[in-house]
Amino acid sequence: MSIYLKVQAVDRIFNQLDKELGSFQKSTGLGCVANCGNCCLKPDINATALEFLPLAYHLFKNGEAEEWLDLLQNNTSDKLCPVLNKVIAPSSIGFCSDYAHRGLICRLFGFSAMLHKNNKPKLVTCKPIKENKPEAVANAEAHIASKSNYPLISNYYMQLRSIDENLGEELFPIRVAIEKAIQTVLGYYAYRKPPRKKKVV
Repeated sequence: MSIYLKVQAVDRIFNQLDKELGSFQKSTGLGCVANCGNCCLKPDINATALEFLPLAYHLFKNGEAEEWLDLLQNNTSDKLCPVLNKVIAPSSIGFCSDYAHRGLICRLFGFSAMLHKNNKPKLVTCKPIKENKPEAVANAEAHIASKSNYPLISNYYMQLRSIDENLGEELFPIRVAIEKAIQTVLGYYAYRKPPRKKKVV
């Protein structure tokens, strides 16, 4: 499967997830605390390279992939996500500078469930949401307990692995995952015709 087709496949999963997340949030009232962004500031976030393949492909199409790779390889002291807005302006959309191409973990965290003992699903959310939106958290927990539709983390990672088991299996610190995604795209096109700007195959 070509890189382009893998990116399309990942995007389809993300689109499906966005719809499921939207329905889950609408049903429960669950949402991020305004101007929080604490999860983006954690240096120990892990992700797969595959979930950042759309970002890497986007950077490659825009001629920015090599610049980003140099930045990631030469600035090893910075442990935070490289997509993070370093300066948050009042008019900024949020902490992510490329929200459309954020990874799976960025989409799932706070609004999904994980299977625990006896395959019992449990809400995965953060301390600010728990403290500031207890009613929405209670609604979400009841929604999950009733076995209604909700985003299950393991389901989405299984779908990713079905696209590319190697890129979708191993978890890395988020900076390393993005670096590996960029290397994958650059490596793929090193001996192939670069994609055209309008239509890419």
